[in-house]
Amino acid sequence: MRRLILALLVLAPAPAAAFAARDMLGHPLTLPAPPQRIVSLVPSATEIIFALGGEDRLVGVTDFCDWPPAARQKRRVGGMLAPSLEAIVALRPDVVVTTDEGNSQATFDQLAGLAIPVFVVRAHHLDDVMALIARLAELTGRAPAAPPLVERLRGRVRRVVEAVRPYARPRVLYVLWPEPLIVPGREGLVTE
Repeated sequence: MRRLILALLVLAPAPAAAFAARDMLGHPLTLPAPPQRIVSLVPSATEIIFALGGEDRLVGVTDFCDWPPAARQKRRVGGMLAPSLEAIVALRPDVVVTTDEGNSQATFDQLAGLAIPVFVVRAHHLDDVMALIARLAELTGRAPAAPPLVERLRGRVRRVVEAVRPYARPRVLYVLWPEPLIVPGREGLVTE
């Protein structure tokens, strides 16, 4: 009997390693294992996850997640402001990627009430975007993909800055959303 128990212990699969990270607001995220099923309620985060090659872990996205085109093939969970909690629950996510700047407090409260972990993203500046790429790479198990992507983006920004340096800076109105009218302030990613 003792040998049987030892054999079973040796053959039993080892528990998956716990996963720990901090979201963009510094909130801890601790899961029993690295997340395999992710729902994204943030279109920019969805794009980053695809750019990192982590789309296999994305099981659901918002109706506004339309880039790259393959994102349109993911299961839809509704809009950013009022996603379908039933659709999210049906996808059995390990974590939901959210933003405090586009998702409602009601969504956060409902997810918390259902004990569904959230990973909050926020990016006001280019450096924040680069940090977000690294954090989403960690979340999706694609950490090695982050540095090359960050370097490509930084290189692209440098080339654009150099290309426009000789020109006068025009005044520009950038409309994020037409109805209701939403424009960025002076201290935003778009204005940087």
